[in-house]
Amino acid sequence: MMFITTPSIVLEHLKNLSPILSGSKMNPLLEGFLFETNKNFLKISAYSEDLRAQTSINIDVVPSESSKSFEKGFVINGKKIIEILQSLPEQPITFILLPDESSIKIKTDQGEYKLSVFDGEQYPSISREDGYSGNFTIKSDVLRNGFEKTIFAASDDIELRPNLCGVYCHFTDNESIFVATDTHRLIEYIRTDSRPEVKTIFIIPKKNIVVIAKILTKFDDACEVKFTKNTVLIQIGEYTVISKLVSGDFPRYRDIFPKQSERKLTVDRNSLISAIKRVRVFSNMENHKVQFEMNGSLLKITSVNEEYNESGIEQLTCTYQGAQFVISFNAGLLAEQLQNINSDAVVFEMTEQNKAVLIKPSQDNSGEQVTSLIMPIVGF
Repeated sequence: MMFITTPSIVLEHLKNLSPILSGSKMNPLLEGFLFETNKNFLKISAYSEDLRAQTSINIDVVPSESSKSFEKGFVINGKKIIEILQSLPEQPITFILLPDESSIKIKTDQGEYKLSVFDGEQYPSISREDGYSGNFTIKSDVLRNGFEKTIFAASDDIELRPNLCGVYCHFTDNESIFVATDTHRLIEYIRTDSRPEVKTIFIIPKKNIVVIAKILTKFDDACEVKFTKNTVLIQIGEYTVISKLVSGDFPRYRDIFPKQSERKLTVDRNSLISAIKRVRVFSNMENHKVQFEMNGSLLKITSVNEEYNESGIEQLTCTYQGAQFVISFNAGLLAEQLQNINSDAVVFEMTEQNKAVLIKPSQDNSGEQVTSLIMPIVGF
């Protein structure tokens, strides 16, 4: 087997798939990419227990005189091949497989490099599953935004809350809903301009979404989604990604949304973010507590660290409906949620000091709805 390509073309695809590779030394095969040639295409695969992906690129295949070859391709160490390709200037490079030596030679104008490889026969199968229970097409930007707007709120507690360690995806005839929560905060992102014309629900693991979202950023086209009870397949361009789904049910999250809001605060989003970032410097390092005090058209933001006798206070003009009210939040969690909202002003809907608070843009973008929920800090 011998083929010619360029470093940049191969490197881009390897970097997109590299987060899938295992860092464990227990199975060196899973630290590598599977390379397979088929006519004038190089197919590259990456495998982990929860996520599998394939992509392909055009190459120039040169007939080989060797009588021996790896029929199922070869597996090359991911870290080493990426480091080599990153260091090479853009130029034609030739891959020459040496089956008798279980190695591959990479030739360039400057020199040649030989790496050991494994027979692809030993690599886990990446074949697509049959018997998908349904499928639909969706714009890549809808899927990508759904993931990016919610993933940061997903839980990392895989031991106690595995069903929250991902993004809940609910597709209906006329909208696409994405939700994530870690019980301290929750984000719901809805696209009403997306019509999958299918009804299905599944939860994609947080760590897999990082890979999927990165690939989706490369394309403006629609992608095809197929699903079973346990897996989801996403096909876009030359990429095919197969992810295991999170088992278990997602909580009935809308049950905790405040039904009636006695207090509403409307404030400029950027001014509020800047104020929180300045005031949080003086907060208690354990909970990063900032206090909101609302009265008429004035919002006072306070943070105190009694241990060091430090404090910070800022005042912003606002629009507030309701009696004078005081409530506290984790500054870091709140700022992150506010940065996720694309709106000049935001609206806080509050009931009591110990009840969940809704945060919404003052005006939704066309076809898009974002609702954030955050639990206040009580005590301390």
